[in-house]
Amino acid sequence: MAELSLPYVCLPLSAEIPERTRRIDTALSAGVRESQAKPAAETMALAINALVDQFLSQLLRDLYAAYPTHKNYKTALNIIDDIQEKVLHYLQWLTRFLSNERMAVVVKNYLEMMRHLSASRPEQAYLAVGLAPELAARGRKTINALRSGESTDVAAGIEVLIDIIDAVLVDFVYEPKRLMRFNLVVNKGLDGAIYMIKGLAFRQLRTLGEMIPPEHVSVFLDHLEHHFFDLHPVQ
Repeated sequence: MAELSLPYVCLPLSAEIPERTRRIDTALSAGVRESQAKPAAETMALAINALVDQFLSQLLRDLYAAYPTHKNYKTALNIIDDIQEKVLHYLQWLTRFLSNERMAVVVKNYLEMMRHLSASRPEQAYLAVGLAPELAARGRKTINALRSGESTDVAAGIEVLIDIIDAVLVDFVYEPKRLMRFNLVVNKGLDGAIYMIKGLAFRQLRTLGEMIPPEHVSVFLDHLEHHFFDLHPVQ
């Protein structure tokens, strides 16, 4: 596995996700005939919903915990449940197209992204993706400006978070989809599902950016920096 260098974005994974992925990889490497589509789709759903939970739900939970009288944060969490249900629905639809041959091409890629980055918690696996230096530089500049009060443009910080999520999706969704070489009909259906789910999530983030008053911004920045590493690696 190649060493991961700064800058990168990462989020902690429950032990279940890499364990399930390794079991599928072992079965596929052994040439098992039994379809691995169902366990693969279930594992992908867990991983994608972990992204939604960490990047969006956790942000809302943090904001609501810090400012429980700001009821919009709690209301917004209900929308996230709908997004996660749609993820499950479309992955169930995708199951019929996940042949063992197709999955064998991409499972190892997923394992490459699941890394143990923490020296203090060596058992903790993270989903980790490198970031373009230009995006990292813009992210750091935006964070510093909001932290210092030089800027009050929360929307700019939200756009950084959206671009970071998009960078993760390139490696985690779009590249595996490309490698599996689905036919035009399946590709079109998948593209439509991805576009809709991304649209819901990003629209909710942009709406959230309009909700966050200046005095709440530090909670958002803490959340963003919890996943964004450009100066120091995960400790």
